Amino acid sequence: MDKKSVSGFVLTGGKSSRMGEDKGLMIFDRKPLVQHALETLDQVAGQVMISANDSVYAQFSHPVVPDAIHDIGPMGGLYSCLLRSETEFNIFLSCDTPFVPSELLALLLQEIGHHACAVPVHDNGKMEPLCAVYRKKCRETFAELINEGRYKVHEALDRLGYAEVKIDKNTPFYDNLLFFNINTPADYNHALQYIESRRNRKP
Repeated sequence: MDKKSVSGFVLTGGKSSRMGEDKGLMIFDRKPLVQHALETLDQVAGQVMISANDSVYAQFSHPVVPDAIHDIGPMGGLYSCLLRSETEFNIFLSCDTPFVPSELLALLLQEIGHHACAVPVHDNGKMEPLCAVYRKKCRETFAELINEGRYKVHEALDRLGYAEVKIDKNTPFYDNLLFFNINTPADYNHALQYIESRRNRKP
């Protein structure tokens, strides 16, 4: 797929109550978490933006997209980014999942087919709707749900219809921490230890 037809968006989520600070700005493996996500998206998208309400993110030299509607969770970020988008395909990546590779994003773009969106799905059926591809037209469904006061992204997926992209141990780029979320200081330390152990395993 031509990168010019794809926009990428990093979801920052703002200040985390469990972490006590803005996760996107935390230094992880020598650079901010948001920078890891930007570099991953840059490999598959022609333009990459940051979904954030804090102007501090302007320092990363990518357009910043604030929420058009506040206090409705991830739905607000997804909807606002789709409003801003000028491309058919839009790929989202949370800043707190640093182990997601560009190969996964490329696979989602490949598998979307005629569907409105493409979402990674685990063996146990769990979905990853914040690491997914959405067509621009999905904003209409998001708008309908927001007007109804329904802010769960899973409800939007059910209404839209989506391509299930199975991710399991047979996936070539599979990793035990592929979708690991850094939500707490303990998660952060675990991820750092994992990075160090992985680095030590390399010849």
